[in-house]
Amino acid sequence: MGFVHRILSPLFVLAVLGGCALDSPALGYGRAGAQVVAVGGNTFKVYTEFNGNRVEAHRVNVVFPPPSRLLIFQQAYEAIVQATSCDVKKGSLVGDHALVKAITICPTA
Repeated sequence: MGFVHRILSPLFVLAVLGGCALDSPALGYGRAGAQVVAVGGNTFKVYTEFNGNRVEAHRVNVVFPPPSRLLIFQQAYEAIVQATSCDVKKGSLVGDHALVKAITICPTA
């Protein structure tokens, strides 16, 4: 029992720590909070940079099989626009199925 316990305990700790980091924004985004936006069956947490125009959209739901990257980018674009009320700068949308980053252009008024 001791040998199994010594092997499984570190694995359990690593799994818990890994799970804690799954939905954490990058530095500079955390203080602003997140807005949860649902688009086309996917749910995104949209984090806005504290003093800037950069945005992170984290897809927080699990879908199997994973949707196409193009579909995720389209839905992340819509989620960012809904959450920020700003447009996304052309060519600034980058990322993968789980995390999409962009630069927003907000109207000055």
